[in-house]
Amino acid sequence: MDASAVVIALIVVPIVLVVALLAVAIPLSMRAERARRAGLRQWAAQHGWTFVESSRAPWMSRLPGHRRQRVGVTLTGQIGGRWVTVADYSYETTSTSTSSSSTSTSSSALGEGSTTTHTKTHTKTHTHRFIVVVVLLDRPLPPASVHSRGAMSKLGRSLFGDKPTATGDERFDSRFRIASADPGYARWLVGRPLREAHLAGAVPDWSLAGQELLSYRPGQMRHPDATPALAAPLLHVADLLGRDFGPASINVDARQ
Repeated sequence: MDASAVVIALIVVPIVLVVALLAVAIPLSMRAERARRAGLRQWAAQHGWTFVESSRAPWMSRLPGHRRQRVGVTLTGQIGGRWVTVADYSYETTSTSTSSSSTSTSSSALGEGSTTTHTKTHTKTHTHRFIVVVVLLDRPLPPASVHSRGAMSKLGRSLFGDKPTATGDERFDSRFRIASADPGYARWLVGRPLREAHLAGAVPDWSLAGQELLSYRPGQMRHPDATPALAAPLLHVADLLGRDFGPASINVDARQ
């Protein structure tokens, strides 16, 4: 076998293998996705929930990502008297990299020549998947959210101190931050029971707008029977909102 045949074989064989693998992997992936959706649809029917293949919702604006946002399978039903939505959500990002190669050409017997550099740009698309839970409250409330502090937030706090929405509970304020236009409302909303639940890791980060209390986590709905468990932590948040004080301690309606 001459050198050119070896080069051709080295190029062609990997391409054939990749095509063969894709021909097997893609149908298997499609079959698994159909089975996943069928299982979720069956669970919804058995438990009196609604099943939607895909949808759009106002709460998408509170989720990460700005490119090709998509709400996939959406389940909606009641747990403990509260309306709950559990949905698949995804968005895409792209990353770009470059690679270069050089070829040399000789123009004379003395070895004089030139070198040409070829640059290629490679773009990859990444799909980020999340499970979203939305709990509908019995009345609308002003916007607010609780987020775990990252490194930059902790640094900013150490340099500039707490924001007006701080609760005064050092254990909580050092690990979490509350976003709200009204510090008094924020302290009412996130009372001691809810702060303790956050510190114990029993509840997720969340955001609130109107009647919709929302949280999200990386992943995709896989096991239909796990749907109530996915909603349970946010339902716990709903039960603890404003629990430190009596309902008459703040005029929530006047602050909307």
